[in-house]
Amino acid sequence: MYYNYKEGKKKIEEILNNNTEIQNKEVPKDDSNFTYDNGIKSWIGSIFVDIVGSKKLIEGEKDIVVAKVLRSFTSEIISIMNSSDNVRQIGVRGDCVYGVFSTPYQPDIYELLTIATYINCLIKMLNKLLTKKNLPNINVGIGIGVGEDLIVKAGKKGTGINDRIWIGKAVIDACVLADKAGRNGNAIIGVSSLAYENFIEKLTEENSEAPKWFTQKFDFDLNKYSYYGNIIDNSFNKWIDENF
Repeated sequence: MYYNYKEGKKKIEEILNNNTEIQNKEVPKDDSNFTYDNGIKSWIGSIFVDIVGSKKLIEGEKDIVVAKVLRSFTSEIISIMNSSDNVRQIGVRGDCVYGVFSTPYQPDIYELLTIATYINCLIKMLNKLLTKKNLPNINVGIGIGVGEDLIVKAGKKGTGINDRIWIGKAVIDACVLADKAGRNGNAIIGVSSLAYENFIEKLTEENSEAPKWFTQKFDFDLNKYSYYGNIIDNSFNKWIDENF
């Protein structure tokens, strides 16, 4: 292994001395608008889905069993997230699947909740299929966050190794809430206050009982209130009940 730390110092100084151009616009679908010298500030939303007690699953089951469960879990959550025209990035971090979405308008934030309700039903369906195969069931926490955040391209020029970095509240809030949801008496879907404020009016128009579906709690890790609910997609849930 050889690392030229002198050249590394120069490169870091170049980055630190660069005056990054920040543009305010919607997040593009591809990387063509991103360079190592610019950034885009835009409204984005994020969903994190985290398996509760994954350590116990991994340590207590055979590798092939863990592989089947995790592959099933990640595959269909990715499919649900990828069905949105607003999706901008999907990734897997160990036992967690996350998605980042462009959310410039309130209906886009409302769609985040819709995606979460599908994922909630998916876990119900997955567990029924796992039970049929005598495989362990899983529980998850789903977190939703939104924010007007900064997106930059980071990596190393010429290596092909690069990715977008999402700087702000959306990803952090979703990650923290996914780690709290489905645990310690919290319902399966955790929603940041900003996300809640942007979809609850439309949800209440559809069903006046909607505000009662959520429990408001003060999250000390986020230093603000969040909302937890066990919300489902009725059509998907009904289909599961009729076909399993």
